[in-house]
Amino acid sequence: MSDASDKVRNFMEKMFRIVPGYGGYAEKESRRNTDKVLRLHLAGQLDEVKSAFDRFIADMSKQKGHLEMMSDASSITKTLEKVIDRLKYADYGYAGFFDSNKVLEPHLAALYQFDMDLSQHIMDLKSKVSVIKPEVSILKALLEDLRKFDNRLNARHEAITTTV
Repeated sequence: MSDASDKVRNFMEKMFRIVPGYGGYAEKESRRNTDKVLRLHLAGQLDEVKSAFDRFIADMSKQKGHLEMMSDASSITKTLEKVIDRLKYADYGYAGFFDSNKVLEPHLAALYQFDMDLSQHIMDLKSKVSVIKPEVSILKALLEDLRKFDNRLNARHEAITTTV
């Protein structure tokens, strides 16, 4: 026995076949939602990096002789928070019919590649934070890696906005 949701789904599928172009639009909306889910996943991964780094800072602050590194550690924390927020609130990979920014279908593959690169960069950051030591050179290198990540986010945003 079919329930009401099956009847509605069947009706909608019939409508998709009748209304020209709606199927493609629905597919693009699905991609848009997938893009958002992916970015939220990446932000969650970076949240894990930040949590591990916060634990490192807490441990480091308990040890003598590491006070001079707290400024670099604070910069890393702020940069992590910035890139996490940028990922959570970045432009979608596809905009709806009435949105001001439109990302055309050929550019979606490039955006997905950006996101795959970001994912790899996050895995690298996780590895580095998991073995981090309280040394100025290591903290400066981590901060530089985060700045490179932020630059990749800039490139992703530019790719979206230049396709309008």
